[in-house]
Amino acid sequence: MGVVAPSSGVRNERFERGLAAIRSKGYGVVLGDHVYDRQGYLAGTDEARGSDLTAMFARDDVAAVICARGGYGASRMLDWVDWDIVRRHPKVFVGYSDITTLHLAMERRAGLATFYGPMVTTLGGGLDTWSDRLFWGTISTASSPGDVVGNRDGVTALRQGRAEGPLAGGCLSILCAALGTPEMPDLAGRIVLLEDTDEPLYRVDRLLTQLVRSGCLDDAAGLAIGTVTNLEGCSREDRMDLDTLLRDLLGPLGKPAITGLRFGHGDNPSMLPLGRLARLDTNQLALEVRESAVT
Repeated sequence: MGVVAPSSGVRNERFERGLAAIRSKGYGVVLGDHVYDRQGYLAGTDEARGSDLTAMFARDDVAAVICARGGYGASRMLDWVDWDIVRRHPKVFVGYSDITTLHLAMERRAGLATFYGPMVTTLGGGLDTWSDRLFWGTISTASSPGDVVGNRDGVTALRQGRAEGPLAGGCLSILCAALGTPEMPDLAGRIVLLEDTDEPLYRVDRLLTQLVRSGCLDDAAGLAIGTVTNLEGCSREDRMDLDTLLRDLLGPLGKPAITGLRFGHGDNPSMLPLGRLARLDTNQLALEVRESAVT
């Protein structure tokens, strides 16, 4: 399994524990040449990070590429990636958060389905039995993952209904940053994933408002919403909660939607194959992937 660091720098015990977790499953680990590089808050120069990703896709002895962590910086290295090589050597590609940028680019520039799921540092923090089984099973078997919700505690219906379509989306702030760029996908007919972390509530409001006003969600089939971990709330006199905000801004779209899913940031996240057919059923609080993500 190839490991790259397209965003922020890594060099800590949790990353090393994640590498050990991969090896414990019987997989070899191939590190990108610049995984341990640092340039300020980035994992090395844009050119180095882009060349690492290209080189990992070019290798015949690497079947899957997993990102070390998120943070910031993936958008800066897009033009340093050789997308022809990525297109000609399709592989499993896994990450979340800032890696949303690369998921969008791989779909638009290389036609690849990718995985919004745990990274090396996530594996280093440990997964529960269900999430661990979903992660490894999804990338190693040519069968549809099926249920990707797992524990339904805290999962609620925002708007009732059923929808079917390929999964798309990811981190809210990164998706908004992609608006107006060549990487922004067409979300028509798709079940759109949204989640984030470390944002004050008013900024979540602004991001959602931007997304809605852009019109990109107008023809979406449905919405599968996670949460905003480490959410900074409002002052006592301006109190509002995330559920109220979601209902105010996303409810009028009229799309079937559920909230409180575990994916992306947070403990024990699900493994979600972007670009693969899924079915959303709010009555059952269910999100089911109905198409295999690997061959």
